[in-house]
Amino acid sequence: MSTHTVSLPTGELNLNLAASDFCLAELTSYAARQNPKRGFLFVSKLLAKYWPSKPAEMHHMHHYLAQSLAGSIQGSSVFIGMAEAAAGLGQGVYEAYVNQATNAEHLFIHTSRYLLAGIQRLDFQEQHSHASQFYLYVPPEPVLQKIFLNAQTLVLIDDELTTGTTFVNLIKAYLRVNPQLQRVIIVSILNFVDGKRQQQIRQQFELDVQFISALAAKVNFIPNPDYCYTQIPNVHSKLDCKRQHLCLKAGRLGVQGQLHFDTATLKQLTQNWQKEQRILVLGTGEFVHVAFLMARYLEQQGWDVRVQSTARSPLLKGDAIKEKMEFIDNYADNIPNYLYNVTTGQYDQVIICHETPMCTSLQQLVQQLNATSFYYADGKISLS
Repeated sequence: MSTHTVSLPTGELNLNLAASDFCLAELTSYAARQNPKRGFLFVSKLLAKYWPSKPAEMHHMHHYLAQSLAGSIQGSSVFIGMAEAAAGLGQGVYEAYVNQATNAEHLFIHTSRYLLAGIQRLDFQEQHSHASQFYLYVPPEPVLQKIFLNAQTLVLIDDELTTGTTFVNLIKAYLRVNPQLQRVIIVSILNFVDGKRQQQIRQQFELDVQFISALAAKVNFIPNPDYCYTQIPNVHSKLDCKRQHLCLKAGRLGVQGQLHFDTATLKQLTQNWQKEQRILVLGTGEFVHVAFLMARYLEQQGWDVRVQSTARSPLLKGDAIKEKMEFIDNYADNIPNYLYNVTTGQYDQVIICHETPMCTSLQQLVQQLNATSFYYADGKISLS
């Protein structure tokens, strides 16, 4: 077991690494968080969130984790991606799995911080988060709802697992609507939950609970007693219905099978691009998987592409966070959102793929990045 130490302004992070098919540096870097509940963040290189990610490397991780699931899922299943950061990771793993799955019914859905009135939901908490309230919606579409309420296997997907407490809260909430659940598989890129804690989690449920990850380690964070946290900015969504601001066909209310988009508009846009140009495809908040699919398509056509998304998590500059843009969110919450590790002029072409109607904050971001914007609605992409 190898060791790794990271010094951050907020404290010292110590890792004891188990054997893995991946090097730690392939998977993550590190940042300090403006959050005294947890002063560190693993900055995943494969999430398209805080770090500009290569679509091919993300695709490889999706398939690696999906193949690790082979043989563990029995019967119908619900895959849940954990918003904000891992909504796209969850959908990527799900799509990779259903490409190789048998005839059993499999559903993907991701959690959300946004309220949709009039739809049955499960509420649960992520205590350490900067915005702790989450919703998991019961799909209103009858076919999807039947799978959701009767699945034999629950697959929970996040980028990293530190204590498992959030998943415990979610499993308890889900069991209230599906008491016949038989097994839970907890999937992550990084797993820091040791064997003792894993057993404690298993003992809370009369279920088969498994843990799958790309890399496992023991983690210990020693806070810096001299570090003074400034006030955490308000990053909580307003408790009003966001229906008019959200795409309802990309994951929050459940999807079955592959998510597709029409490439015609994208092909037209790229006709005059040069192959040596660097491209960034940018999603917003929880809406990242469509941006990944667009970036993956462009990458397969021969462009040098990165994919990323805006975020509400307030990280400190330094370490893995070299650049930080701040702007008002595009979901009508009037809270700060951020774009990390991107500078004006860094890319030759920037595409912003958004689910919200065009608004002032999006217009300003488009202008700042000299970007082209695509609006995704009802499964279709159009220039906005």
